[in-house]
Amino acid sequence: MMSMIELWNLNKKKINSGKLAEFICRIYMRFHGYKIIAKNYRCGSGKNTPCGELDFIALKKHTLIFCEVKKRQKDSDFLFALSPKQQKRIFNGAQYFIKHHKKFVSYSMRFDVFFVKLPFHIQHIKNALRKDYDF
Repeated sequence: MMSMIELWNLNKKKINSGKLAEFICRIYMRFHGYKIIAKNYRCGSGKNTPCGELDFIALKKHTLIFCEVKKRQKDSDFLFALSPKQQKRIFNGAQYFIKHHKKFVSYSMRFDVFFVKLPFHIQHIKNALRKDYDF
């Protein structure tokens, strides 16, 4: 178990600060009426999964929201935070999730991105990623 001092040492603990950013975004979504149905959802088994990992998946009414969190120290770094390869991974991850959770097939989907600059600057971009998908 990590202490708060270790967690907030953002320069040394990049992985942990990324998890902290994801946690803050999940709380943000909860405060805005969303239900978190999955976090760190692995698409497949093993180390090299076919679609990677989705940061978290939220639900509001009949809409599934696939959320990607990008933590950076400088605002200018957000412009290059999400490569086309990463976007494809997110879309494939959503497809994988729907394939394995049939009850959500009829739900609408949205792909949101959070840009986080710790300690508490959050920019939530709804429908940040768009794809013509047919699951």
